[in-house]
Formats: sequence, structure tokens, C-alpha cells
Amino acid sequence: VKVDERCRTTAPGVWAVGDCAGGPQFTHMADDDVRVVRDNLAGIDRTTTGRLVPSCLFTDPEVAHVGLSESEAERRGIAYRLAKIPATAILRTRTLSEPRGFYKTLVAAESDRILGFTAFAPEADAVMTTVQVAISAGLPYTALRDATLTHPTMSEGLAALFRALPARS
Repeated sequence: VKVDERCRTTAPGVWAVGDCAGGPQFTHMADDDVRVVRDNLAGIDRTTTGRLVPSCLFTDPEVAHVGLSESEAERRGIAYRLAKIPATAILRTRTLSEPRGFYKTLVAAESDRILGFTAFAPEADAVMTTVQVAISAGLPYTALRDATLTHPTMSEGLAALFRALPARS
């Protein structure tokens, strides 16, 4: 089924969402498609263009990602700064006895805009959601770097990750 950025099909008055719309095949993205259709039916201009597509594999430990990867940024010609820390730098991994993994982020080279985040660690889904909200709200990475985050939590690792980010050149 061919759809446009408002989930409209080529047939007048027919909309498509979720897997049949050809977008990312995640339930949460189908839910967002429904919001796009609902808003457009109500006269609110909303599209699927530029939306973040969070993903998570519920493995042990979890893998979660949102935003751009290094290869995507390079393919688009977007300059970035990279920070990566091992899971052992996050104190909560000690109380969980789960030292495997890492956090990684891409931040725009010339600004403080977060471009992407990947976690391979316990509770990666929840930590990724925090970064997704920051990206969606247009918050600079410094908002997470400088936040007072509960100790000991996996989210606390975000401060350590963003402190590891190289300064702008």
C-alpha cells in the first residue's frame, strides 16, 4: 500500500497505518501512525516526516537505539562528536552484577544537539527513552550531562556518557 507522509493512500478517504503503511514495523510506530491520521482527520497538520524511530531488542543485556548511527551521520554528511563509555563506568551495573555493555552517543560537531544514542546494557530501553525525550524536546546534551540523576540507576550513566564527549573543535 502506498501512503504519503500523512498516511493517506492513493484511494481518496482511505488511510493506512502500521505494517501495511510500509514504515518501521514496530507497534509503537503504528501507534504514532494512528495519531498522525487522527490529527489530520481533526484538521491538525501532522506528518510522519522526521519522526524519531526508537528501537529495542529485549536481549540480555538489552540493545536500544534512537536517532542517527555513525554510518547514517556519515552517509548524510553530518559532522558529529562521539562519546562511548563501558557499562562498567555506570555504578548500577555493579549492583546488578551485569558489567557487560556500553552507552554511545553522537552529538552535532558544531552545536550541543544530540543526534543519536545506542545502549547495550541492562535497562537500555528506559535509558534510551530519556534520550529520545531530550532529542524530541530539542534539549542540548548538557541538560542530561548536568542533571542530578538518581543514584544508583542506569540513567545515571547518561551524565558520565555526556561528560566523556569531546569539546567542540
